[in-house]
Amino acid sequence: LSGPNGKWFSVGLGSPSFAMKDKPYTIVVDGSGNVSERKLGDHDPGTVIAASLKITSNSVKDGVRAVVMTRPFVGKTSDHYTFDPKVTSIPMISASGLAAIYAYHGPKQRTGGTIKFSVLNSPTCICNGGIKGTINGIPFHKDCLPEPKGDLVQQKNPTCWVETYQGGLSCCHHQNILLDKDQTPPEELLTYHMKFRFYFQPYTEATPTKPASHTNLLRMYYQTEANAGEYDIPKCSSTTPSEDCVHEITAHFQVKDMMRECPLRKDPSCWGNTTGYEGINLIYAGGHCHAPSCISMELYNADTGMLLCSHYPVYGKTHEVFDELGYLALPPCLWGPDTEG
Repeated sequence: LSGPNGKWFSVGLGSPSFAMKDKPYTIVVDGSGNVSERKLGDHDPGTVIAASLKITSNSVKDGVRAVVMTRPFVGKTSDHYTFDPKVTSIPMISASGLAAIYAYHGPKQRTGGTIKFSVLNSPTCICNGGIKGTINGIPFHKDCLPEPKGDLVQQKNPTCWVETYQGGLSCCHHQNILLDKDQTPPEELLTYHMKFRFYFQPYTEATPTKPASHTNLLRMYYQTEANAGEYDIPKCSSTTPSEDCVHEITAHFQVKDMMRECPLRKDPSCWGNTTGYEGINLIYAGGHCHAPSCISMELYNADTGMLLCSHYPVYGKTHEVFDELGYLALPPCLWGPDTEG
């Protein structure tokens, strides 16, 4: 592992999204050459974990520090990366700091990529993985699913490939500032406060004659853009009437595509033991789209063709609360017994 002498540098192993949110196992070398191992957090320096590396050499030449180290294939703990001989590649991230002490790397001192392995004394398959690229040092990563999961690939939507990407979320990583012209951002930071108010009902456990007062509500999530996170609305021809300039995307998915078998209290999207379900009851459905282009969203039962839920945004027309000009509200779909209204 090599980097600039006098400044810290690092590499994180096992980061499929090429981002700190993956919380990868990371090796950090500080400006003095001291080596530590960490479990990163989401935009957080993480915590130091037990040492498992054996340093075989640590030298500096022409301003570059090179550290050679070894460690067992199997990680010392669950926070340590375990190398699998059957895996031919490892997604990784790397960064370098502006000083000797481990701290924020800055918006341009980071990158990522994939380590590829070749087989000794045996042919290695070299596959065409398409055009790869980075935006401001961050590897471009999209996973647009083909039909029937989604139709952005079939539509050749620009958002799916780095060579056609027009801009969006991949340009706006942590502490990146996207400007519309060459200008110096002000040093002042905006400070704001958020106030939340929660209403709740006390929970009553079930008895032999009466069910519990509340039932755990499971969260299901799916993107119509099928893992893209965003998409481009193509420009309409100048000869096409405006009422005909409507762009649609469609996705087909099953309940099992949204099931996540993990502890209920670990993540709001966890379902616990998924083998215990025979079906689902819809309680609430809330779509998500943005002004000013959102016209409608609809959810159908593909087996029967029945419309289950439809969203028609309500656009604000005044400056009154909940009717703010330029904003929209998305009334959700709700299901329940008549006794609950």
